[in-house]
Amino acid sequence: MVTGEQEPLVFSAYPKKQTKQPWFLRNPIIRNITLATPFVLGFILYRYVISGPFLPLSCQIIGLECPSIQVSGYTDPEFASIRKIFAENFENGDEIGASVTMFYEGVQVVELQGGVMDTRTQRPYDRDTLQLVFSSSKSFASTVIARFVEKGLLDYNEKIATYWPEFAQGNKENVTLGDLMVHRAGVSFIDHHTMKIEDLTDMDHLAKILQEQPHNWNGVPTRAYHACTRGWYLNEIVRRVDPQHRTIGKIIDQELSDSYDIEFHLSLPEKMDSRVATIYEYPLLRVLGKMIFPSWLIAEPLHEIFKDMINPRSIPFKSLVHSAPNQAQPGAYNRREFRVSEGPSYSGITNSRSMGKLAALLANKGQPIRHGEPVLLSETAYELALKPLPPVYDAVLHETMVPTVGGYGVWRLEGLEDIELLGWGGSGGSLLFWNNEYKIAFAYCMNAFNTALLGDKRAKRMLREFVDIVKAKHKSSSSSLNSSSTNCSS
Repeated sequence: MVTGEQEPLVFSAYPKKQTKQPWFLRNPIIRNITLATPFVLGFILYRYVISGPFLPLSCQIIGLECPSIQVSGYTDPEFASIRKIFAENFENGDEIGASVTMFYEGVQVVELQGGVMDTRTQRPYDRDTLQLVFSSSKSFASTVIARFVEKGLLDYNEKIATYWPEFAQGNKENVTLGDLMVHRAGVSFIDHHTMKIEDLTDMDHLAKILQEQPHNWNGVPTRAYHACTRGWYLNEIVRRVDPQHRTIGKIIDQELSDSYDIEFHLSLPEKMDSRVATIYEYPLLRVLGKMIFPSWLIAEPLHEIFKDMINPRSIPFKSLVHSAPNQAQPGAYNRREFRVSEGPSYSGITNSRSMGKLAALLANKGQPIRHGEPVLLSETAYELALKPLPPVYDAVLHETMVPTVGGYGVWRLEGLEDIELLGWGGSGGSLLFWNNEYKIAFAYCMNAFNTALLGDKRAKRMLREFVDIVKAKHKSSSSSLNSSSTNCSS
C-alpha cells in the first residue's frame, strides 16, 4: 500500500553520464566573473551609446574625469533659457567648443561661447576664436553675387559664357548664372581631373580645369548639389566682371568687414592661424554603429547619403569626396595649406557673431540695423535674390529642396516646421538662418563634428527655444494691441 505521493522509480541499463565542467568554471571566482562578463560588456556598450560622443571614455563609462565646461558671453534676460541649453550640450558630451549668436529685430540678444578650441592645449573657445564653417560660407558668397546683380555687373538669367567665353564647352554653353546659383549648372563634380590643393593656388590654372570640365548630365539641367564647385566657378565669374578683378574673398574683406563689423576669411592670413579652432571629426566607431544598427534604435540616424559616400561610383561620392581638394575629410582642414586658397562654397573661417550679423541684415531685407551702416542690399535686390523657386529633388543630397533665385535655401526643419527659415548650413553642424516675419537671425558654429545633414540637436534645441520665446513675445504684443484697441473703441 502506497501512502502519500512518491517519486516513481526509474531503472536504466545505462548509468547517467556525468558532464565535466571546463576547468575555468570549477573555480567559483572565475565562474562568477565569466557569468558576469556579458552583463558588464553590455553595460559598457549601453553607457557608450547613450553618452555624448566627445566625453572622455572614463566619463562615458563610469562617470569619472568628466570635464568642467566654462560658458561665457551675453544673453538678454528674456532669452536666458538659451544659455542653459547651450551649457547642456557640453555637459552631455555633444560639444568640444562652440559659439552661438542670435538677433531679434536688429538687436543682438544672445552671444555665447564655451568649451575649448583645442583639447591638447585646453585653450578656451572664446570671443576671439575663429572657426571653419564649411558650407555656411555659401550665404556669404550668395550675398556678394546679389550685390553684383544689383550693380548690373551680373544677371541671374545671363549665360555664364557671356562673362567667361571659355566656359562654353562640353555641353555647358547654355548654362546660366542662375543655374549655378541653384546647383543645376551640371558641374556638381569634377571627373576629368583629380583636384589637388595645389590646383587652387593659381586662379588661371584653376579656371582652365573648371572650363574644361564637361557637363555632368550632357547639358540636361539637373539639380545636384555643387558642394565645392559652385564657389570655384563663382569666383572666376566675379574675377572677370569686377572692375578691379578681385576674388569673392577680397571683396568681402574690402566691402563687408569694416562696414558691418564682420570677420570672415576665405583665405586666412598666417598670423591668424593661432585663433582657429581645431576640428574634431565624429568618432568612427559611432559612425559604424549608426551604419550597422537599425535607425529606430538611434537618436540621430545616419542620412542615406553617408552610405553612398563610400561608393566611388555614386553621385554623392563624386561631388562630396572626389571633387574636394585632395579628396580631404574635415580633419585635414586643420592643416595650414587648406586655409590658404579660396573656396567660397566651403572655406569660410569666421565666428557666430559675424555669421549672425550677416543673417540679421538679411532678416531686415538688406537694410542697416545700426546707425551709420550702409545698405547691404536694396529691397528690390533682396526680393529677387530670395524669391523662392519650385521644390526640386537633389541628386546628391537625396532630398527635395526649395532654392531661391540667388542661391539661398528655404527650410522647414524637423521640429521647426512652424517657421520658415532662410539661409544655409555647413558640414558638421554649423548654421546661418534668418526669418523676415519675426526678424530673427540665428548663427551657430562648433569644432565637434556631427553627422546630421543640416543642423543637429545641438543647434535645433537652441533654435526651437529662440523661436518659442519670440513667438510668445509677438503673441503677447498682439494681445496688448487688441486690448488697447478694444478700450479705445469702448
